[in-house]
Formats: sequence, C-alpha cells, structure tokens
Amino acid sequence: MRKITKESSEAFVNFKQYKKSNTEVEFSISINELYRVRVAKFYLHGNLIAEIVQTGNSFQDKDPETSLPVLGFDVDHQSVKIDLCGWHTPTTRERINGILEALGYDFRIAQRNHEQVLVRMKNENQHCYVTDSDFSYSWEQELKLSNDSFDPEFAKKVFESSEFVSGTDLNAIADF
Repeated sequence: MRKITKESSEAFVNFKQYKKSNTEVEFSISINELYRVRVAKFYLHGNLIAEIVQTGNSFQDKDPETSLPVLGFDVDHQSVKIDLCGWHTPTTRERINGILEALGYDFRIAQRNHEQVLVRMKNENQHCYVTDSDFSYSWEQELKLSNDSFDPEFAKKVFESSEFVSGTDLNAIADF
C-alpha cells in the first residue's frame, strides 16, 4: 500500500482533514437539538469515493498522557458508503482497499474479467490424521458489483451469511 493511501485512509477513519496530490479528506460536524452528526468525505480527483456519517453525542474528557481536555464522541449510529464513481482504475481500487483495511473489513475490491468484485480470503485449518499434522488452505470468496456504489457493512453481512454463494451480485440482493 502506498504511503498516500495509508495516510489518507487513517485520516478518513479518524475524522481528520487531509490533502495531498489527488487525494483529499474533509471532515465536518453539525449540531442540532437532539444529536450531533460527524461526516468524513474521501475524494480522489474530486470524486467522492467514500463517506462516513456518524450520529451521536460529544463529550469532554482528559488525555491520559497530557491531562489536557479532549473532545470525544459517543457513536449511536454509523453508515459508510463506498463508490467507484465510474473510475475502475488501480488507484481508485487501492484507495478504497486502504479505506476498507482502515475500517477493519476483511475483504477488498478487485477486478476480475473487467468486472469489479469484492474478494475475501477464507482460511481453513484441517488436521491430517494419516500424518498427524495440521495444515491450512484458503480459497477466495467473491461478490460481484453491478453498481459502483456499495455499503461495506452490508457486504460483510452477506459474506458471513450461511446462505452466501460466491459470485453473487451484491447489488442484486435486496435484504439479508
């Protein structure tokens, strides 16, 4: 992963401003009577490729190392949206994969036969009773993307479902 991808992804998930070359992360917070909304937006070449929206409440705390006051945020709800914006390029996929990694997802976006797909490596451990040794093997699970936009939390639920079928079109699934 390139340095710019790592830095920008970390800024994005930590709601910090970032701008370097063709990559920019913007952060905003709005307050109403009931709750606060934090929004982080990730741009590549001016296209909004990812967005995190969190609702919750702010609180003031002390930094344990410096004892200085810091502002915290209790999250009630979070939504994440990822969008290729029609740019099926290695750079766009790399930035999105950096974001997925920074958010803790165990799948990545890739291109297979000119189609965008989400891939997840599935590792299995087995014991061979003949040789009395353990071995592991892995295979790739795949979700097709007929649309450039997807919700990674929904994709995670599909991958983890007992009804998951590799090669399914994520955007064709209405509910899981």
